[in-house]
Amino acid sequence: MRINRLMAVVMQSQDVDHAIEELSKAGLMPTLLSTTGVFLGSRNTTLLIGMSAGQEAEAVRILGETCRRRVEYVATPLEGAPFHLPLTTPVTVGGATVFTLEVERYEVF
Repeated sequence: MRINRLMAVVMQSQDVDHAIEELSKAGLMPTLLSTTGVFLGSRNTTLLIGMSAGQEAEAVRILGETCRRRVEYVATPLEGAPFHLPLTTPVTVGGATVFTLEVERYEVF
């Protein structure tokens, strides 16, 4: 396989196992990097996937099916309260952020 594309996918750690299983079935072998997101300070995972041109659509389809959005609740302080009373706010998180880059050179040692 000639690798001339690199897809970097940032996703929630809860979705990793299913995504890797489905990507592997399609012949795409990702490399996992444990990362931490700034928003909510949550743990996430970044997948690096080398592929040939033309495989991007299949990878995006698989990621769309395996990386779902979900609602989490974040405690935020209630302003003006005489004592600390947190207010829970629903926040939508999840899904995946996908970056696709052209690869000029690829070597295996």
